[in-house]
Amino acid sequence: MVLHDASNLEQVPWPDTEEGRFARAYLTPLIQRGSTAFVSDRTTLRLVSMDGLVIPLAINDAEYGNSPMLSNYARYVTLQVKAIQRGNWGPVYGRLVRGVLHGVGGMLKVARIDRCVYVDHWVVLRNMPTLLTADQVQRLTRFLVSQFPDHAIVFSTLSLATHSPLLNTLKACGYDSVFAFHTRLLLPKAEVSRQVRENRRRDARLLEANGYQIVDGKEMPGCAPRLAELYRFLNAEKYSTNQRMSVDFFETHLREGTLQFRLAVKDGRIDGFFAYAIGHDTLFPPVFGYDLSLPQELGLYRGLVHLLIQEAADLGIAVELGAGADQFKSMRGDKPMPRYSSVYTQHLPGWRQSGWRLLRRFANGPMLSASRGVLRPIDGDNVVGFDGEPETFAPPTMGVREAVELLRQELASLERALEEASALEGEALARALTPLAEKLHNWQQPPRRVVELREKLMRLEQRQRRGTSSKAPPEKAPPTADMARQLLEGAARLGEALLVASHLGEASAQQMRALAESLRQSADCAAVVLTATRGGKVVLVTAATQALLQRGVDAGQLMAQVAPAVDGKGGGAPEIAWGGGSRPEGIDAALEAARHFLQARLGGAAS
Repeated sequence: MVLHDASNLEQVPWPDTEEGRFARAYLTPLIQRGSTAFVSDRTTLRLVSMDGLVIPLAINDAEYGNSPMLSNYARYVTLQVKAIQRGNWGPVYGRLVRGVLHGVGGMLKVARIDRCVYVDHWVVLRNMPTLLTADQVQRLTRFLVSQFPDHAIVFSTLSLATHSPLLNTLKACGYDSVFAFHTRLLLPKAEVSRQVRENRRRDARLLEANGYQIVDGKEMPGCAPRLAELYRFLNAEKYSTNQRMSVDFFETHLREGTLQFRLAVKDGRIDGFFAYAIGHDTLFPPVFGYDLSLPQELGLYRGLVHLLIQEAADLGIAVELGAGADQFKSMRGDKPMPRYSSVYTQHLPGWRQSGWRLLRRFANGPMLSASRGVLRPIDGDNVVGFDGEPETFAPPTMGVREAVELLRQELASLERALEEASALEGEALARALTPLAEKLHNWQQPPRRVVELREKLMRLEQRQRRGTSSKAPPEKAPPTADMARQLLEGAARLGEALLVASHLGEASAQQMRALAESLRQSADCAAVVLTATRGGKVVLVTAATQALLQRGVDAGQLMAQVAPAVDGKGGGAPEIAWGGGSRPEGIDAALEAARHFLQARLGGAAS
């Protein structure tokens, strides 16, 4: 086990892996130039090499003016006092709580609560710590105690979603667990409500509708000063306890590619941005900024958050959005996740240990209870894991690793099924494609790989239709284009929009999709609602043309209106959605529900 600083940095045995190369590019400038070249927090940075791992250390003494990322005092006192000042606590109660916090803070300073070695601390990044074994924890702890005998050893702010195994290992090795507030997390392919889908749909259109292009930061040389300015404006105005980033921070990460930057650009001007890194299958944006002087109606914040969520969806991983703006983030589907720090103090004198015991009681008692009280009105039943320090740490919902692996398995299974279907012909091909079509077209906020699988599916559907049309007698069924023309001729007009609502008997899923797509291409501003029955079940397809989408109506909204009439449900993309139900006698009511909905949204009596 070796301790490294700038003097022996060339001796660091960086792993020859993607993670090792990232660590080298990210950590080397910090060690060489020091933290204050890049961020406002003061800390001494070192590296420990052991067992083929390189672990960053951040060593502090009494930096009470640091951000909560590198100061326990700031996390538990300064940040909470600021929150009370911003909140509606009332003059008497607010003064009382501030007095308690300052009293606790005074005792924490006496106990030198910020004299710590933060282990596996990446200065601005989260979710990076290695899942060490018990043997590694014990050896590393002994080494750090020998090197820093007057410092507490801290693994800071570990999320239950990604680091529950490490929290349990540390607890078994004599570390105490201290509640470190919450973050917010969205798992890949998480089930969300119809309202969340509607919010995301609106957010998805904001940037493009307001003339913004999304540009990779590498494609805009010289953008670092503007990014630093946008970040500074946002954090000085709204989040004054956050770290400050220098222009060098942005220039270095743009040059090294250690953070991925996405810029919202209009008329050559950058009005907003975020940058992210990935650790333990979780995307996290350490920097985010936008121009606060621009009208809120532009939706810069909403559009950038949606883009961030879509980046994670495309990669098939989780996204951590952090605390703050909890109401907004809850309405986009992410859920609160508790975090804990693990602290080793057995080598410290009793009076120092007493300060940590005070902090632990304070954090795991009143602070944890207050967090639960703040989150429950926002997140309701999704506030899980905030009832007290658990005996054994575990993700309160599905863990990130499990969710990502299940998604990968599901996508691999769909890909295999499409490959197997490609060897089939005729009715066998049609039967194989039906469940695949319903699965892929109903996928909410699909990742890039699902979009690619949809394209494969559509090619197979086209092949199947060509095969069917070449074998079937022409008189048995009119061509799709002719049927679409007939349906358009009989469509109801509601103001400027058409409603095509029809029951297609026992039509196949492929026929329904082909017809819906043909109607979308043939009509200007139209809504499509098609039903069919097979085996006593109802199949539903809804679609919306581009002009109708611009009027604020999409296929998912239509599906939400018609599916309940047949005791069903469904969903999909804004352009086309699929659903099903178990009550064929409700088909007429479903078609009528679509008419009433469009009439209410768009106006105009049916004609």
